[in-house]
Amino acid sequence: MNTLNKNKILIKSLGFGSDKFFVELNNGKILAVPYSYTKRLSKASLEELQEYHIIGGGRGIHFPLIDEDISTEGIIRDFGDEVNINISLPLFVLNKIDNIAQENNISRSNILEKASIEYIKNHSKTI
Repeated sequence: MNTLNKNKILIKSLGFGSDKFFVELNNGKILAVPYSYTKRLSKASLEELQEYHIIGGGRGIHFPLIDEDISTEGIIRDFGDEVNINISLPLFVLNKIDNIAQENNISRSNILEKASIEYIKNHSKTI
């Protein structure tokens, strides 16, 4: 590893599930990234996604068949502090959230996080 990447959190490997891919970092953490994270990922086939290159010594991922690049920094920013919880929402709400996510090129969990924080701010004395 070169000195630019020393002590940086970098991508070590990827794994693929039915609705998300898993990013193993060099610090031992594994982050789950839904395919809805970007429009190109959400429209890609599993075969297209499995054709990838870890670039920049682990600083990002390039998916050549769909011409998509994702930075390690972005994945950590969007999914690094997540705790997986299960919630139930009506399908029409999930569909609306997914439409907004795709239009704004952000993840469903990012929208839910922002909405939750906004709700807490408006309904709590402290956050």
